Amino acid sequence: MADIKSVEDYKKFLEENRELLHKNAVRIEDLPPDDDWVLDDEWDKIYEQEVLKRGKV
Repeated sequence: MADIKSVEDYKKFLEENRELLHKNAVRIEDLPPDDDWVLDDEWDKIYEQEVLKRGKV
């Protein structure tokens, strides 16, 4: 993987690896309801901080 030194580098990395990222992504709907990752409320805090407060929903 190339060094990412700027936002532009990161955007290029995402674009060049989009299919691979989608292929390896885990959909929350596919996880069991008792999964530790699902039950961890830290993700809710991050979501509220990063998405809801910016009005992106």
